[in-house]
Amino acid sequence: MGGKQKFRSRRIERFGQFGGKACLEALGDTQTCKTSELCPEEPEPDCGTDFQCSSGRCIKRRLVCNVDNDCGDYSDEDDCESDPRSPCRNHDIDVSEVGRTAGQGINVLGMQPMASPFDNDFFNGLCERVRDGNTRTYYRKPWNVAVLTYDTKADKTFSSVYYHDRVKMLREVYIQKQKYFSADLSVKYTPTDGSNKNASEGNFKYDYRKNYTFGSILQSHTERNQTFLHVKGQIQLGRFQIRSRDIRLTDSFLDDLKFLPAEYDKGEYFKFLEDYGTHYAVSGTVGGKYEIVYVLDNYAMSRLEITVEDVKKCLGYHLDANTAYENIQANFNVDGGKCESIHMKDKSEMNDKAVIDDVLSLVEGGKIDFSVKIKEMLLRGSKVVDVEDYIQWAKSLVDAPVVIQQRPSPIHTLVPVKLRDAYLKKQNLERAIEDYITEYSVCKCEPCKNGGTLVLVDGVCTCLCSSYFKGIACQIPKSTLVKVVTDGGWSCWSAWSTCINGESTRTRQCNNPAPGPDGRPCQGESIEKRPCEEEK
Repeated sequence: MGGKQKFRSRRIERFGQFGGKACLEALGDTQTCKTSELCPEEPEPDCGTDFQCSSGRCIKRRLVCNVDNDCGDYSDEDDCESDPRSPCRNHDIDVSEVGRTAGQGINVLGMQPMASPFDNDFFNGLCERVRDGNTRTYYRKPWNVAVLTYDTKADKTFSSVYYHDRVKMLREVYIQKQKYFSADLSVKYTPTDGSNKNASEGNFKYDYRKNYTFGSILQSHTERNQTFLHVKGQIQLGRFQIRSRDIRLTDSFLDDLKFLPAEYDKGEYFKFLEDYGTHYAVSGTVGGKYEIVYVLDNYAMSRLEITVEDVKKCLGYHLDANTAYENIQANFNVDGGKCESIHMKDKSEMNDKAVIDDVLSLVEGGKIDFSVKIKEMLLRGSKVVDVEDYIQWAKSLVDAPVVIQQRPSPIHTLVPVKLRDAYLKKQNLERAIEDYITEYSVCKCEPCKNGGTLVLVDGVCTCLCSSYFKGIACQIPKSTLVKVVTDGGWSCWSAWSTCINGESTRTRQCNNPAPGPDGRPCQGESIEKRPCEEEK
């Protein structure tokens, strides 16, 4: 009789809404138990003529005593009688940060995965060098990366768009980031089922800023009309493509795969997805994205005779972005009188002497100390983030790049074929990704009134109202002349049907709510089909 484990999980019936508590707790639970059944023993690793690491991993003998940490625990460098033979012939070559970032995990709901599946500190005994033309520095390419090129490109100008509609801004700024996935207005930035892995394992940090930024938009209920100025610039440092075969995965990723139960348990599989991502970047572009949203007070702008173009000029965003990147001191040459009003409002005394209600940071990449600096500046409300901060951010990118464009591949494609129960676990992971999207869907929110748009963020449903309505459910017309119209909304998808003639289906109803008179019917299909294999 040995100590074993049993699993259970629960589903979310309704999310917090209308001031209710956020539904942000783990869905899975684990208990120790006893059973007379014998668990299948993992076979002892048989490395044959290869070298066996302390962890049990097998590596080629040519990799022993070569200075590199090929085992991952340095056990291949422990008993070296002669001086180690370095693949790089004792040249001090830094590891490429662009290469180290390659293969980063992606979460379909927007969360930053806590660990990487790829061991990008493994070089397989090679010293492949890649030259960065900007710094004239050679960097070492990891084995997992088949193609790595340094090709620095900066946007020639800052692009800027402004929105008067909060919902449209949210869709464009946030949801477009998930364009590869068919997710609704639902985002989840806070891990609930993950194992809280050390973020440094995959060179990532938990990004509290996205949650803070999104929350700021949802909570900024104001009777005044606002304009949202979205400014962005992008810097590309290089491109990568992950090797298609013989990839080197981390020991922790392989161990966590082994630990997954062969019998599907939602909680355990969700934990894995939140640790490593629902997908990973099989190829992509590395660099940084500079994105700032300025929330402007329309009334103050009108009273002070300031336009959106004035705001852009006063903050320096009319300049050539390349000029800013190269740190050439530029003369802003704008009306200083107007620019004195382009600053943050004092939170303690709301007045009409400043036009900026809030500044929201969506910066990706760059050193973490710069991210903290932005947050502190915003909280103090002293200086507004402007083009000078862009210059400082651009300088820090070389040391802390991120994947800014990628071609995703599902995480289940990384399951090694030789893993015990590989086929079952691959199927389970495929199912878990679909269940994960379904679990955190706005269909579990109460519908908004009068055409309000539902947004689900970290377990809380919020109604975003049109400019004609207000209230927590958009139930209060701002004018008696407004015509009340109810658009249709989808229910949650049903479970997939059994496999019949190689096909499985699921359905949903347009009753959450049903469209009212002159209301818009639900957009999209009510039936979804997929191929399947009938059980024999």
